[in-house]
Amino acid sequence: MSTPNHPASAPSLDTAATTTGGGQLSRSLGVGGNVLITLSGISPASSVFILGGAAFAGYGTGVFWGFIIAGVISLLVALCYAELGSRHPLAGGDYTLVSRVLGPAAGAAVFFIGLISLPLIVAIFALGVADYLGVAIVGLDPLWTAVIVIALATATACFNIRTNAWVTGAFLFIEMAALAYLTFLGVIHIERPLSDLLNPQALNDAGGLAPLGIAGLVLAVTQGIFSYNGYGGAIYFAEETKDARRTIARALLWSALITVLAEIIPLSAIMLGADTLEELFGADLPVESFLSARTGDAVSTVILVTIALAIVNAIIAIALQAGRLLFAAARDGAMPPALSRRLSRISSRTRMPVAATITMGVIALIGCFIPFDVLLNATGSTLAFSYGFIALAALIVRRQPSVTGSYRMPLWPVPPVVALLAIGTIFVIGILDPAQWLSLGISTGIIAAGFLYYAVYLRANPGAIHLLEADASDDLSEECSA
Repeated sequence: MSTPNHPASAPSLDTAATTTGGGQLSRSLGVGGNVLITLSGISPASSVFILGGAAFAGYGTGVFWGFIIAGVISLLVALCYAELGSRHPLAGGDYTLVSRVLGPAAGAAVFFIGLISLPLIVAIFALGVADYLGVAIVGLDPLWTAVIVIALATATACFNIRTNAWVTGAFLFIEMAALAYLTFLGVIHIERPLSDLLNPQALNDAGGLAPLGIAGLVLAVTQGIFSYNGYGGAIYFAEETKDARRTIARALLWSALITVLAEIIPLSAIMLGADTLEELFGADLPVESFLSARTGDAVSTVILVTIALAIVNAIIAIALQAGRLLFAAARDGAMPPALSRRLSRISSRTRMPVAATITMGVIALIGCFIPFDVLLNATGSTLAFSYGFIALAALIVRRQPSVTGSYRMPLWPVPPVVALLAIGTIFVIGILDPAQWLSLGISTGIIAAGFLYYAVYLRANPGAIHLLEADASDDLSEECSA
């Protein structure tokens, strides 16, 4: 059995690592195309309306410091992703990076996280589409709207990668315009100085503002980290990005930076421009309430339909990522041969992993019929575990031989160490909060299942898994694009 540091053979990126079943992934994305798809999966507008609104209700002006601190932590994690992705520019996301640095056992655990969380996140997003489309189309059934959206998104995700970049880019332009408009509404009606946001306050039981404690601020940070999540998605498209060894880090870091700014700026503008903070934080839907008060129902309806489109866009992007996760694991032989052969195939026409993408789409469709609370608990704590594996991998990756032309994060090992400390804090808070126990327990069970799968199947079948390594040659990416 080959190991991540000493593989039995090291196929070069332009041959064995990207060619399967007579097909090859299309290396046709530039940095911009990668960023468009990655940002679409994050969906900053959806995060502002849904997660940002929930943060207002719970943490008040603590959102300002909470999301700034979360932005710093997210950029540190992005540095970890950037170095790992530059060293191992292969499809598969977190699974690919962790398996090649921490070994196939940890890789199997992370694979199980993605195998379950990605399609279930698609289901969660899809079940929310009707809430926003409902302002324009009355009587939509959330379940069947979700089923239709997932089916259409999965079909779109099977088109060639450049088509998907154009489709998601068009949707992304619309949602970023909505965020710009939201910011404009806040800026032209400023009701209070920025200094009012520097003192974290949230609603008390009487409906007034009271100081937010440290525990509440840490929870606001946690919400911010979850809101920014998705910039690591750039790694899923490494094999389809030109000159990935040199450019994948740029795509990832730009995605993270744009996400942080695209969310913290409009959220701050809303707090500065709201008539009163008490009314804003006490509203059932704070962001929607602010929007309606400033524009009226007609414009508000248009913006909410835009958010529905942003959610659909995110579903397409996540479907693309999910398909590449399953494809990469199948290509590595991380599942029985009969499955691996089918799921590692690439369409000769679209040069996409169609079978893997459709399979993950079917899992997402099944997820729509699972109770919503179960879906939330099944995905709620997986992000912290994933980031923990990535930070740990970034901490020890330099034990591997250096790779010419790959990105090296500044101030190493500070970013992964600080990220691990932040993630550890989140775990401690989760353990102290009984409301988080179910989510933590499910996530722990998923990881345990991954390690068990390694022990029972992969370890018992030497040679079943063969981790493909990217060749260190500087010009391989250019050869692939030829």
